[in-house]
Amino acid sequence: MAESITSSQSFNSLNTQPPIPLTNQRDSDDDKKYDPDYIPNQDGTYYLKGTLSHTTTRELHSDDSSIDTSLDGELSTPDEEAQEHTPPHSMLSYWNKWGMVAVLTMCGFWSSLGSPIYYPALKQLEKKFNVDENLVNVSVVVYLIFQGFAPAVSGGLADIYGRRPVILFGMLVYVVASIGIAACNSYGVIIFLRCLQSTGISPLIAISSGAVGDFTVKAERGTFVGAVSGLVLMGQAFGSLIGAALAAAYNWRAIFWFLAIGCGACMAIAGIVLPETKRTLVGNLSVTPKRIINRAPILYLKPVKKRFKLDSPDYNTIDPNIPKLDLTSAIKITAQLEIFLSLFPGGLQFALWTLMLTSISGQLSAAPYNYKLIIVGLCYLPGGIGGLLGSLLTGRIIDVFYKKSLKKFEDDKAAGLIPQEEEFNIFRARLIAALPQNFLAVISFLLFGWSVDKKWNIAAVCVTSFVSSYCAMSTLSTSSTLLVDLYPGKSSTATSCFNLIRCSLSALFMGCFADMKEAMTIGGVFSFLCGLILLGNFLVFIPMKYGTKWRRERLNKAEAKRLEKLRKNGDLESIQDYSNLKENMESNQLSDITSNTSNQTITERESITSLKK
Repeated sequence: MAESITSSQSFNSLNTQPPIPLTNQRDSDDDKKYDPDYIPNQDGTYYLKGTLSHTTTRELHSDDSSIDTSLDGELSTPDEEAQEHTPPHSMLSYWNKWGMVAVLTMCGFWSSLGSPIYYPALKQLEKKFNVDENLVNVSVVVYLIFQGFAPAVSGGLADIYGRRPVILFGMLVYVVASIGIAACNSYGVIIFLRCLQSTGISPLIAISSGAVGDFTVKAERGTFVGAVSGLVLMGQAFGSLIGAALAAAYNWRAIFWFLAIGCGACMAIAGIVLPETKRTLVGNLSVTPKRIINRAPILYLKPVKKRFKLDSPDYNTIDPNIPKLDLTSAIKITAQLEIFLSLFPGGLQFALWTLMLTSISGQLSAAPYNYKLIIVGLCYLPGGIGGLLGSLLTGRIIDVFYKKSLKKFEDDKAAGLIPQEEEFNIFRARLIAALPQNFLAVISFLLFGWSVDKKWNIAAVCVTSFVSSYCAMSTLSTSSTLLVDLYPGKSSTATSCFNLIRCSLSALFMGCFADMKEAMTIGGVFSFLCGLILLGNFLVFIPMKYGTKWRRERLNKAEAKRLEKLRKNGDLESIQDYSNLKENMESNQLSDITSNTSNQTITERESITSLKK
């Protein structure tokens, strides 16, 4: 077993020698259990007493947004080292993390529910306000547009001020807007309030993924990020069933009263139990945040306070790299070629998935099916189940792929098959797990389109919607996990990039769906978009091969610009300090892997984020 030791370093002067690596190896975990020099960590790993101080399991990450390198912690004296402990990466246990997934899903669920729950009531709105299909679809399109762009702003706020206040405020806006729509008698006001509703709640999907990234390491991140990013979108699959039941039993206004009451109740629960997770504010959750809004009342309970060790916080787990507010950050990240090519197929799948959900409502209520509203709602059930399985199963699959890829990379490096300075290809490790689903999606969406176009048996519609939903949620989980891996310091902003792509494409195709159906038939529309997905699937191989290289080249160019600026300013001392620091870090070569014997968790230490004077 590889020694489970990671070390946070601090350079009081930039010429400080690197910390002494651990070389003492043990044969088994049983030896460590009974060896007084080995201290068990909470996650099942061990560290050697008196050798390293301020050892942590938090990840050092790369981030193109800055070339600064920040190193925290201190090299302690032998007397101090004997008193040090190893703070875990997070104070949350395995089941605590699933509890957090449940709370975050409860909050983000209302974002995805807000659009499809509305679909079964579109015909009622047409009659109520005397508008045609294109105009009534505008209320759907504007919701999707703001669902794509609002997270780009709110995600940046969550990365700076914390996840908790942005989540609670967004839910409050959603509740107020839903009450306004339920009581509204003007279609123009409904469209405005739909924009406000989407602006408040839509960032919660990206922020939820960012929050999970705060308390997970890479080897388990696929499971948890995949779960939360997929589960919050279950509202998209089951929303039409709920909307159909409410519209059939009452009317379209009941839908928005349901949203207001349900989201309001969840907001009250989250206000009590949802803790702040942003590592710049709370570290591994053992640090009490300064602002009251960031504090969850449940943390004042003595058992919880003791569990999180709030009386003896691990201040050295606080991330010192506080991102600056940049409202264009998500757009800048999306514009990077390797990011756009990685997300494009998933964005197209989500757009086609949205059209599929819309088509079920319209096609099954017409001849030859002529199903009642409640039966149409039940036909959404297979898609919901498929999406649920896709989000839960894929997370574990991509974690398995990641661990195998990382192990092979380390074995090849140890055997001399690849250069020692070679970087781990995170693009390949994550994206390769999505390839089977990406190509399967082309077939399933194509068959769905023609099944409703040619009025095939309802079984064909249900089966193809099941498989299509599975593939769409699977790809979404993979894309979200990749973004959190690449930008752990501003994960909410990063995951909002996928929101931007998938919701923009959905709004684009939804806005012209009626005209496209008239010109191409619904089967032709799905064939056209499946062709685009197939093209995007092959484009994914480009970032898998060159993505890591392009990111490194971009970072090197940014470093060169910084050095050139220092030279122009005549700051020779800073240049020398920078060179010394890079030499120290290259010679240090700390282990990239932390093995966990209990759950085989492996932490990859990729690179250093920022260089600070």
